[in-house]
Amino acid sequence: MEAAFHDVTAHERLAYQNVVTSRATIHYSELAEHVDRFVSRIAAKGYDPTGPFFYSLNNVPMEELVDIEMFLPIQQHTFHAEEGLVFHSYFEVSPLLRGVVKGDLENQTELVYAHLLATAESNDWQINSPFYHLPQRDVSGYALVFVGYTESGPPADADR
Repeated sequence: MEAAFHDVTAHERLAYQNVVTSRATIHYSELAEHVDRFVSRIAAKGYDPTGPFFYSLNNVPMEELVDIEMFLPIQQHTFHAEEGLVFHSYFEVSPLLRGVVKGDLENQTELVYAHLLATAESNDWQINSPFYHLPQRDVSGYALVFVGYTESGPPADADR
């Protein structure tokens, strides 16, 4: 892999069992409130988070509206259906490029997007997923951003 930027790594993956998700279109300024509400709903029902919270950005924001899907792995193997919440016994996306957003998350995220896209382009890879954000809940002030890709090349059965 030719890395266009030193903070980009390839062949990463997101994989979790027992994941609760919720998708919504919201104003970007409401993201933190929406995340808190999502996590609180799950905890209020007695479910125990076992993995990191993460979300996907499923559109190019227009008029400051974002289409997001939030993900939270839980310890329990079953989940009682509830409007707006979906349970997946397994969630996996791979391969992924990974970038690290440091410092001013709002402004630096776009730069990391550009680094991820440039790395894919320099390797002739096609982007095949939304951007996934894995914010760190501690005081470190960074977030991981992932995007899926497909390596270009001849089909697997081309030499038959």
